[in-house]
Amino acid sequence: MRKLRFKNRNGILYFGVGDKLISSKLKFTNVNKNIIIGKFRDGRLNEDLGIGVNEGTPMINNLLREVVKDKAVFVKHKTNIAYKSTLKNILPYFENRLITSIKPIDIKKWHDILIARGLKRQAISTARVLLKEAFNIAIMSEFVETNPVMMVQIPSMKKVKKKQKPFTLDEIDLILDNCPNQHIKNFLGISFFTGMRSGEVLALEWEDIDFETDTISISKTIAQGIINTPKTYSSHRDIEMLPRARYFFKNQQLQTGMQNSYLFLNTKNTYYGTSLALYKNYKSILMKLNIETRTLHNTRHTFASMMLNNGIDPMWVSNTLGHENLDITLRVYAHFMPKKEKMVIGFLDKRYKNGTSHL
Repeated sequence: MRKLRFKNRNGILYFGVGDKLISSKLKFTNVNKNIIIGKFRDGRLNEDLGIGVNEGTPMINNLLREVVKDKAVFVKHKTNIAYKSTLKNILPYFENRLITSIKPIDIKKWHDILIARGLKRQAISTARVLLKEAFNIAIMSEFVETNPVMMVQIPSMKKVKKKQKPFTLDEIDLILDNCPNQHIKNFLGISFFTGMRSGEVLALEWEDIDFETDTISISKTIAQGIINTPKTYSSHRDIEMLPRARYFFKNQQLQTGMQNSYLFLNTKNTYYGTSLALYKNYKSILMKLNIETRTLHNTRHTFASMMLNNGIDPMWVSNTLGHENLDITLRVYAHFMPKKEKMVIGFLDKRYKNGTSHL
């Protein structure tokens, strides 16, 4: 094992394992020497010292980037962007570490730091997926024998259920009446009265709209400037065009029906790569009306709650939203469904009235 050595140069602590010494930029004190020793022992100085780089043992950051690169071939563009973004929750803690230096206790400490930062369980789980796969590669390459990620569970976290705050019909009317132009008004009107995701609305082409059968065909979405397939298999769907939605589709047809295949066009006369510009307009409208700011996705929640609160068949709502099954819809929106004081089971009353039927 290499021996770490130190040198005092003008009061600054230098360290190294060979002839080359590196400045720690710290004062030459025993406390700082112990800090350097600790980092050296757990591998955090390996890259700076050139240890492992030329000896075959990979750094964790290299394996993580390899994992993200491999995943890019199989996942949607938006998911790949999310994976790349997730690296910021891993690399600062493990970047200069050899894969062989990371132990289960390091994973636990990493969990604790992420939780202290306020990360949600889903964000931590996504980071674990990448880290786990990096170790799986190391196992297959025989650098390590076990996967420390698998040996440490995410601690129990109190899940705070996010309360949906749908708009009322009066608020919807106010928002639509105060849009700066017909373009924004049509986008929001279609969002409110179809329950479509913003990316699905922006990906619509005129061939997807059938005014004869009042049907909207949803087969793609836009995210991060890329046109892709919808979020899930069930998101591929044909939905009913409600009369109020038809009104906004017809108005938009007057705007862009003869210009391009896409319904909504940006200033360059092409489709929107993201909903950011539209969101800024939407946010400005809410601020102007002194209505609490909510995400654009809230237009979808508003549609669902509006339908269920008025007694529309939950299965119809679920299919319109493109949910994989009714359970998802009920789990998110059941509290918007009107509650009956007393269930009336008429067919039983009729059969057993006056004891005319056998029990």
